[in-house]
Amino acid sequence: MTQSSISGPNAKVPIGRLFIKVFLWFWLTVLALFALFLASRMLGTRLVPSTDVIASFAPRVADETAHAYESGGPQEFEQFDRRLVGKSGVELYLIDGYGKDVLSRPVPSDSFSIVRAARSDGRILSRYGLRSHSSSYKFTSPSGHPYVLLVRAPLQLGRFLDATAGGGLPFFGVVLLIVTLFCFWLTHHIVTPIQGIQSAARKVAAGDLSVRAPVEISKRHDELAALAADFDAMVERMSAFVRSQKELLSTVSHELRSPLTRLIMSLALLRKQSSPESEELLQRMERDVERVDTLMGQLLTYSRLETGLSSEGRGDVDLSQLVQEVVADGDFEAHSCGKSVRLEAEGGIVIEKADQQALRSACENIVRNAIKFTTPGSEVEVTLKTEETRPSPQAVLLVRDYGPGVPGELLQQIFQPFFRVKQPNGDPRANKGTGLGLAIALEAIRQHRGTIIASNTNPLGLEVKVMLPTSYS
Repeated sequence: MTQSSISGPNAKVPIGRLFIKVFLWFWLTVLALFALFLASRMLGTRLVPSTDVIASFAPRVADETAHAYESGGPQEFEQFDRRLVGKSGVELYLIDGYGKDVLSRPVPSDSFSIVRAARSDGRILSRYGLRSHSSSYKFTSPSGHPYVLLVRAPLQLGRFLDATAGGGLPFFGVVLLIVTLFCFWLTHHIVTPIQGIQSAARKVAAGDLSVRAPVEISKRHDELAALAADFDAMVERMSAFVRSQKELLSTVSHELRSPLTRLIMSLALLRKQSSPESEELLQRMERDVERVDTLMGQLLTYSRLETGLSSEGRGDVDLSQLVQEVVADGDFEAHSCGKSVRLEAEGGIVIEKADQQALRSACENIVRNAIKFTTPGSEVEVTLKTEETRPSPQAVLLVRDYGPGVPGELLQQIFQPFFRVKQPNGDPRANKGTGLGLAIALEAIRQHRGTIIASNTNPLGLEVKVMLPTSYS
């Protein structure tokens, strides 16, 4: 079933994914920059400051390492290595002048570069890789042999952060929290005005031309403030254009109503003085004048609804009785063309603070439209009931005909003024009428904070559904 709904200006603006996208982009970008900053300080080769504790212990450890090797050979150095590092996982390498480890172990590939780059001025080089932390110290033993002491330790995140950032995991957590709060504020600062303008645009699209962008946006003095100003200027021009169009429509309708009344009276007088031969011509003139008079009446009604209903003429309206009266009149008219209207209604349905004339116009136009298009011999089904909704129950009016229906892509357009569906089979009923009936119904329902929906039914026909809140809250 194809549906077309006209929603009111109070439709909620859904929270889009723009906020999440912008937040994630900012958040990930700042984290990436922070990671690059840490990497520039942590990864790669750097000199250990002479004030560092490691720098004060390195010469002593190097002398003891060289003494153990030179005095007892590889076995003594291996025992010294086990006593010094134990089971800590640290690897100790003593590289001789030929670049070979004294224990004939291969130098790890991720530490080979720091061994070659070892300085001869007694400074210590340190390098953080992806898997290990290596330090090299080049020295000369008392016997005059050159060595490079290589200390290699597996990389652990906690030690890595402690050694490089100085704060460990708490430091990283604080940075992550600050980055998150900053990105959230920045995203909110950018996206919130867009959502405000979007909400105003939805209300304008629903017909409220008095809406303007939030005042807070204009105080930003940036591109979004300029966008809000342009939006307000656009809505102001639209409002002026629509207002002038409504005034023109109302003025023309009023000005034509009086000449039409005089013309109808002149035709009545002319009929008394005319010959029988001119009867057909007079009947045609009367039909045309009657059609124009109907059009002017609907234009005035539509103009009054568009300008808004005053609160003075509002009161409690018995919708059940109103629909019964409309159906009775419609059924009487339908019998003249072999059709009928059937009603199933709940009693006692009252609409608070409603305009009875506007609601009657809406119901009459919907029912008469159904009578016009339902096939001869069929009946128009009218149902009136209530549905329990919050904050108040809804009155539901269903009007179904058994006509050709409306193409799915045109369901929403049938509520536009002067729109008439062109039937592919050349149905002459499509060319009759003014095209204002459903537009009047839509405006009347909108003025009562209701909704109207048109949908095709199976196997054929069109159903118009009206939902009206029973209380004015």
